[in-house]
Amino acid sequence: MLTLQKEIRMNLKKKIVELLEKQKYSYKELAEHLNLNEEQLDHALETKTLEVRTLELISKELRIPLYSFFRDPKQMAQYMEEKEKYYDVNIWSDQEIKYKSEITKLREDLKKLSSEVKNKDLLIETLEDQMKKGWADK
Repeated sequence: MLTLQKEIRMNLKKKIVELLEKQKYSYKELAEHLNLNEEQLDHALETKTLEVRTLELISKELRIPLYSFFRDPKQMAQYMEEKEKYYDVNIWSDQEIKYKSEITKLREDLKKLSSEVKNKDLLIETLEDQMKKGWADK
């Protein structure tokens, strides 16, 4: 039983390291991000004293859902391959929700403006062509 528990903890570290490598980060960089050294992080994983908030910070840094640490590695890899990451919202921050809606609105405005610019460019080209034809007729 003790061996199985240690294997589970080591698998968690292995999963974390695999995801870090895919994102070109090191385990040491992660530990520093958590204000720990590698030994402290190893100890927390080995002794099951890793706090939920620390695991949450890890999941945020890796941009994966917290529960994905307890799922099949193939499912975790799927999150890393998606174009838009699933885990990018802080549920405790009303401000983040506000910013996301503002960003969406600004992107829509940008698309509209881009379309208007294209229409104005076409109008300019048409007017320039008409001017050239008018000069050629004289």
